[in-house]
Amino acid sequence: MEKLGKVNRILLFTLGIFALFYFGSSFLIPLIFGVFFATLVTPLAGLLERIKMPRVLAAFTGTLVIFIVVGGILYLFLYQLTLFITDISQIRSELQSFIGTAQTWITDVTNLSLEEQRKIWQDRSGQLLTTLETGITRFLGDLANTAFNFLLVLVYVFLFIYYRKKFTKFVMMYTSEEKKEETGKVLDKISRVVYHYLWGRAQVMTLLAIMYYITFLIFDLPFAVLLTLFGALVTIIPYVGPFISGLLPMLFAAIYMDEIGIILLFCAIIITIQLVESYVFEPLIIGIEVKLNPLMVIIAIIMGGMIWGLSGMILFVPLFAMFKIVAMHTPGLEPIGFMLGTSREKFPEKDKETTTEK
Repeated sequence: MEKLGKVNRILLFTLGIFALFYFGSSFLIPLIFGVFFATLVTPLAGLLERIKMPRVLAAFTGTLVIFIVVGGILYLFLYQLTLFITDISQIRSELQSFIGTAQTWITDVTNLSLEEQRKIWQDRSGQLLTTLETGITRFLGDLANTAFNFLLVLVYVFLFIYYRKKFTKFVMMYTSEEKKEETGKVLDKISRVVYHYLWGRAQVMTLLAIMYYITFLIFDLPFAVLLTLFGALVTIIPYVGPFISGLLPMLFAAIYMDEIGIILLFCAIIITIQLVESYVFEPLIIGIEVKLNPLMVIIAIIMGGMIWGLSGMILFVPLFAMFKIVAMHTPGLEPIGFMLGTSREKFPEKDKETTTEK
């Protein structure tokens, strides 16, 4: 009965957290973005304070850096998206030419006549286009909402940097004397994990953007800046992001390029870039210490998408990584931390001693 009661408490706690995240999304999303961005520029603010800059100016400088970098990227992306929309008529003509070529190829391979293909397309196109339109509308809506909340995020960034020591003291006030040292280590580890994840992800995205842009210029692919920005930004969503990141430029290559050999070469280079990003840059730059079990990453992405949409798909992975750290240092939650982590991850020393005694 005792074990059953414990399971029930865990389930109720999980349902409570789910409800809090779902109904409090409008408050929590900008708040968590603010926490993460503040963690990213806190080392800069600390450096400025050490050279005798007033804390308020150091916090303002860190916030200004976030505004320039993130705001500049959002502005450039939206500007390129506007240019893309204005050229939609040219894209439509290129797409019609591509569809005609594809239909001819399908006829040669499958012996389906153009009339039969047209009938199949008419039967399926409505549902396909509706799904595509819904997905694009939701994505643009989430992007516009994120841009709208950006000013609120900046306010949070400034306040979190300015009052960061106060938040640490607040947590310590609720911690018993014998656990203060352990709590300090956990807070420091969470801060380092978030910083390494965000800064490492930013470096990986920058390197990916450079490789993408050079490739697009070499092959003279239209809308190179937009595709580069989209391809780099979407990779912040693990697993799903890199797939979309490579699929879109390949589709543009199929539409705008005439020779099949050039298209295949372009696709091979894009796939190679993605493999380098996933299996070379990420392990070297981000590191194993901020990694989650791949199953848990997928669950985090799905849950984040269900609860918070695009923002949830971005935020839930580092949130899971933070919860993993807390679970691994909390008595009774170690199995959850073990489940969230990777097989190569080390448990705290006290857990090793317990295992040895057994």
